[in-house]
Amino acid sequence: MTTVLNYKDTMIENFHTIYPNHMNRHDTLFGGQTLYWLDDVQGLVIRRYTHLPFFTASIDTYQFLDVVHRHEALIIRSYISRVGTRSVEIFAELSAFNHETRKTRLVGICFSTFAINRETKLEEPLPQVEYTDEISKFVSSSYSDRQSGKLTAREFCKEYLKYYNR
Repeated sequence: MTTVLNYKDTMIENFHTIYPNHMNRHDTLFGGQTLYWLDDVQGLVIRRYTHLPFFTASIDTYQFLDVVHRHEALIIRSYISRVGTRSVEIFAELSAFNHETRKTRLVGICFSTFAINRETKLEEPLPQVEYTDEISKFVSSSYSDRQSGKLTAREFCKEYLKYYNR
């Protein structure tokens, strides 16, 4: 029997305060720091999803859409967006929360693949994930088009922004 989880059951949302040591020479958040936090959050998604020994196989695409300033906080919201036989795709939405204006804006999106070690024998299929709202259905259903090149990362971002700004 295959287990089915709601995508929200795999979601992790994490807030990061931006300090001076996180800044680059342009006085915006250093991209390497963003990727460090991103991998950490996506690792938590996997641990929430299963106890199996997954590892980060690849960051498939990361789109820096805007910079993050010192007076903002970085919010990373991430969840399983596709389940394969021995790997999963994890989606992350990165937003900046401006403490002065009290507004949030999209600053990045990421798709990563996490895989199971070859030595690990699966006794049952990986739990499946269901998507229950428009935005998660869009993210999940875009997999084939993204993989085939029909939907570029930039085009995905434009479409995603339509859902994000609703």
